[in-house]
Amino acid sequence: MTRIPSLAPAFAVLLTGCQPGTLPDVTRLIEPSVIEASDMTPPSSEPGVCWGHEPGPQVTEIVSQTVMVEEAKYDANGKEISPAIFRKVAAPKVINDGNGRWFERVCDAQATPDLVMTLQRALAARGHYRGADSGVLDAPTRRAVRMYQREQGLDSGILSLSAAQQLGLIAVELTPEVVDEG
Repeated sequence: MTRIPSLAPAFAVLLTGCQPGTLPDVTRLIEPSVIEASDMTPPSSEPGVCWGHEPGPQVTEIVSQTVMVEEAKYDANGKEISPAIFRKVAAPKVINDGNGRWFERVCDAQATPDLVMTLQRALAARGHYRGADSGVLDAPTRRAVRMYQREQGLDSGILSLSAAQQLGLIAVELTPEVVDEG
């Protein structure tokens, strides 16, 4: 008789995130499909620094190629009975023109519901957000972030550190001024 191992411990681990009172992780600031190329790496890996990526411009071209629709047929002696059939097929192909650019972003750990709610209020005050102050980084909030940042030259729904500082969400570290007493 074959003994099948119990899956109960595995299910217990999986279900711990489903306990009453726990909230799903809805404040992730990085878009799921932002970074697609595996060879693209951020400028540095300093601890406490999080990066977002704005893809480079994309160009769509119509590419034509000849494809074999049906292979040639041969008899038992190897004589061709019917030739192969080829067709020319045109299809759109997206070409990424450049790697885009990396920018510092607000880390997920900083994106508390309170911060997101304050973000929503700040964007609403500037005419970019019309939703409820829910504290959830949802699609309307991301669109508002994109609209706000586009004015600064960054076309991304990922909240950059610079935009968060401009909106007053993240403290700006000031360097002490050197006073020349001479």
